[in-house]
Amino acid sequence: MFKASYNMVGEKNVLKEFDVADATAVKLGELVRVTDGKVVAGGTDYTTPYAGIAAEAKTANDGKVRILVYCSPFQVFEVDPIYTEVSASASGTVWTDSVYLLNTTADKANGGYLVIKGKAAAATGTFKVGDKIAITDSATNTLTGVFAGNTTVGDSALLFPPIGAVGITASATNGLTLVWAATSGTALQVVGHDFKRNKLLVMIKLHQFSN
Repeated sequence: MFKASYNMVGEKNVLKEFDVADATAVKLGELVRVTDGKVVAGGTDYTTPYAGIAAEAKTANDGKVRILVYCSPFQVFEVDPIYTEVSASASGTVWTDSVYLLNTTADKANGGYLVIKGKAAAATGTFKVGDKIAITDSATNTLTGVFAGNTTVGDSALLFPPIGAVGITASATNGLTLVWAATSGTALQVVGHDFKRNKLLVMIKLHQFSN
């Protein structure tokens, strides 16, 4: 779920009320846009501008026709990092994931981090849960870092794309979590890492209310 964190220009988190169709359902913390003057779910592509995130939930046909949205173009949101799990054992320097990590355009993950979340029962790597691994290279479905021992199918981690990362958007499944599946362009951009709480800080790069 996306949550308002802070505003880049120092103003308070900006909340505005917008029209919404009674038949529309919106989740709390979901990316949204305004279409034909009314709030709708934000979509999951990489070229559609967003208006912000819903500050309240709405059930379809509940009689509600107005909804609050965090809508400043300068708003920073926090969201969970991208979950990734090794799907094929490789050398000790490569993290291969063709299931959750749908695409990492060549070199676009360089400078990011993997934070080890769990290890498979048959794990052979000596890296530990909580270790932060710097990503030095990336290609389709693969991330390269310096691991202590081999990665093993079932090892899991949280991916923190680099600051300014290209290629993230909201999940098509729920609109509340992140995926990395684009080969170019992005509607969201990473602006910070919070490793203490395991949160990514992101901004809407393509915003409906900015130039």
